[in-house]
Amino acid sequence: MNISNKIEKNDNDVYRWYADTIVYRGFGPLIACLGFVGGTLSCLVFRRKALRKKSCSIYFLFLALADLLCMICWLVHFVLPTYNIHILTLSNFLCKIFVFAMYFAFDLANYILTACSIDRAVSVLFPVKSRKFCRRQMAYAITLILVIVDTLINSHLLYGFGVTSVNSTLNERVPICHHGFDSKTYQKLFSAYDSYVDVIKTNVIPFVIMSICNLIIIVRVCRSNSSISLNKGRNNCRTTRSKRKYEKDRQLTLMLLSSSFAFLVLTLPTEINDIIRSNSNKKTVTLKTYLLSAILLSLAHLNYAVHFYIYTLTGEVFRQQLIKLWPINIIWPFMIRLLRCKKKNSSLTIETTNNRTRQLENNLNTELDLSLNI
Repeated sequence: MNISNKIEKNDNDVYRWYADTIVYRGFGPLIACLGFVGGTLSCLVFRRKALRKKSCSIYFLFLALADLLCMICWLVHFVLPTYNIHILTLSNFLCKIFVFAMYFAFDLANYILTACSIDRAVSVLFPVKSRKFCRRQMAYAITLILVIVDTLINSHLLYGFGVTSVNSTLNERVPICHHGFDSKTYQKLFSAYDSYVDVIKTNVIPFVIMSICNLIIIVRVCRSNSSISLNKGRNNCRTTRSKRKYEKDRQLTLMLLSSSFAFLVLTLPTEINDIIRSNSNKKTVTLKTYLLSAILLSLAHLNYAVHFYIYTLTGEVFRQQLIKLWPINIIWPFMIRLLRCKKKNSSLTIETTNNRTRQLENNLNTELDLSLNI
């Protein structure tokens, strides 16, 4: 019996080591670095004059700011504690602010992406009438409304959470950032909020709306592309400005579809896991479920870190504006020259190798002819 307990304890230690060392310490800083670099560059690109005229670009700008806040919460809540840096327990204020910021940032990012999906769907369904809705001023107003509503919905976290002490396995009092144990009413409220309510408001509603809007966008874009190809001869008088506008809209739509797809793939498993855990009879968190939660949480936060790289891969207009940023604009010519030099060197190396091979073959043929003559 003691041997089996030791084996089980060693297995549990392995699960915790994988979660803390591999997932949080290993991949955690990498995800944060990708998110901070990508979010900062996205903010700089979408602030450029060529893009900020579009309402969709305004949503992408605030989405990048929400992504940066998600990366800060990822570090504070999950990564830094594995390095024994506990910011949440330094004071009640930090505990309340960062718990509120985590829920606020996730909700805001998801609903900004949802608003952007609605914006694109309306623009492709009603190209003329959408000019009243799909405007830059409207995007600012909708984002402000989302911020206010999101703040009100999550404001109870500022009341319910604080730094409290619990007994550790070594019978020592350890400070943790948690909701108050003295209020049974708030415990029940938060238990319901953190399971069904959070899943419905943070993932299910955006998931349904984005799926419908994306389906509308894909169908309309496919139809418009087919009609353009059929009427290609009639559209020769189409101005260069209108072609650029259409291409910019098409690329922004492609960027949105890719971001929505990443949201569905990377965040849905986490919410399914939360629902299963909330319905499970086991109320204690085992180290196996701790490891699974760590992996799924890292995937969910990866969603908020990869938006910049999705834009770079799917949007040529985004890449063009990215290159025009002054740090990249200075470095870019040197990178092109370096790549060209490498290509020239490689081509010269290949050519030299080919010449040597030919010379060797000629020498062998000459020697063979001489031997035959002898």
